[in-house]
Amino acid sequence: MNKPILVLLSTLLLPLFSNFSNAAEEQIFIDDMTVPQLRNQIDIIQQEIYRVFNLSTEDDQLKIVCHDYLPTGSSIKREVCEPQFVISERTDNARSARRGANPLLTPRQLQGSLNDEFQILSEAMAALRGESEYFEELNTIAGVLNARLEEIRK
Repeated sequence: MNKPILVLLSTLLLPLFSNFSNAAEEQIFIDDMTVPQLRNQIDIIQQEIYRVFNLSTEDDQLKIVCHDYLPTGSSIKREVCEPQFVISERTDNARSARRGANPLLTPRQLQGSLNDEFQILSEAMAALRGESEYFEELNTIAGVLNARLEEIRK
């Protein structure tokens, strides 16, 4: 990774992470991070992205909700974050299927039925990136961290 990107990233990360630790003068170098450290930082950034987005939107159906779920065949809970409209539609579909009114949709079918809602969500996030420098920086940082994680995995 380019050193200028590391310097830029460390200047972007420093103010954000100073909120999470008392070591405000500590610099974070992505090249030195392990996979678990990268995943942890990605989780922190994603949570902040969701928090900022949720504060910016009045439409409760667009808000991102994080919750634990238990995958079928597993005893280990996992966290998933998804828009409220997905949760609402999945719940409605399950109720309808139990009554025999409609078939139970697969996750892919459910997502396909919500294309318009996902488009609205994408537009709302893009608009916020244009309005909020902080939100744009968070997305840039998330992109760089995810790219580094992929680079390490190869």
